[in-house]
Amino acid sequence: MAWVWLAAALAAWPAVAAEFPEVHRRESFLLQVLLQAQAGDFLGDGRTGLAVSGRNYETNEAYVYVLYWNGEEFAPVWRSPNLWEQASHVAIAAGDFTGAGVAQIAVLTESRLRLFQWNGTTFALVHEQPGVGAPEEIGVVRHPDHPYDLIAVARLHSVDAVYTPQKGVELLGWLAGRFRPLWETEAMGRIRSLAGGNLTGSGFFDIVADVGAARNPGEVQLWTWQDGAYRRVLAQPFRPAPVFGLATAEGGRLLVAADDRGRVSVYRYDGGLQLVGESVPLGWAVASAAAGDFFGDGGLQVVVLGYPSRLHVVRILEGIE
Repeated sequence: MAWVWLAAALAAWPAVAAEFPEVHRRESFLLQVLLQAQAGDFLGDGRTGLAVSGRNYETNEAYVYVLYWNGEEFAPVWRSPNLWEQASHVAIAAGDFTGAGVAQIAVLTESRLRLFQWNGTTFALVHEQPGVGAPEEIGVVRHPDHPYDLIAVARLHSVDAVYTPQKGVELLGWLAGRFRPLWETEAMGRIRSLAGGNLTGSGFFDIVADVGAARNPGEVQLWTWQDGAYRRVLAQPFRPAPVFGLATAEGGRLLVAADDRGRVSVYRYDGGLQLVGESVPLGWAVASAAAGDFFGDGGLQVVVLGYPSRLHVVRILEGIE
């Protein structure tokens, strides 16, 4: 439904890239610093919600919130217990990781991996195990030989001659009652963000990563499962600034990138990435992005988190309901 309309909209867009408007903004939202955003049907009612992680430094607090759009703003429906750990990131991933039939929230800190799930009343802790690290580069991907969503995290392979980290992607999957490393890619370079997608039509088995050194322009790499291994099928120059917010939308067919100069860009894949459009400038220092129909109007919006605790909403496609 949404994809049929999207295909018609893409065909109708002119060759010149569109400009997407910012339709909502909040400053100093929820916490001192917002870290990551994820989209999902967390309540199991067909609506797209927003999960965000963040910190209050002075009080040693770290929380995950689940929020839903109420027509005017994102309103919290749940806040996690305090997940603070000294010198630990709070990484989150949203997906059906155990076959529960609802979007679960995986929360990774250095010492623990926790899984929260809606039980009809609240988000219950349904699994906890020793930590596997808490990388800032995290996403969700599928694999043809695994029935559930997988947590994709960047892992250090080596350091090159100029001390640039060389990272690959490791896939953590539910097996025998816990999360275990199941597959991995070769080293890609210095990964700055990653996401899972269906850009090649493989069935959501694609891994997309922004790769680059320091604050320099980088390249986008696209890896997909072929002949028993993850193989790189694309490497092309990407944004003029690092991309720390990377997501996919509309069944994984659109790639959404939020770069550090404060622009959201949308791409489709046709043998290479083709720019569909860009947002108006949102401000520097972007941390994360999530995409979905948060407004519930049949459209497509992107939520962008900016430093220290800005929340922006960019409309990509107008709702039709």
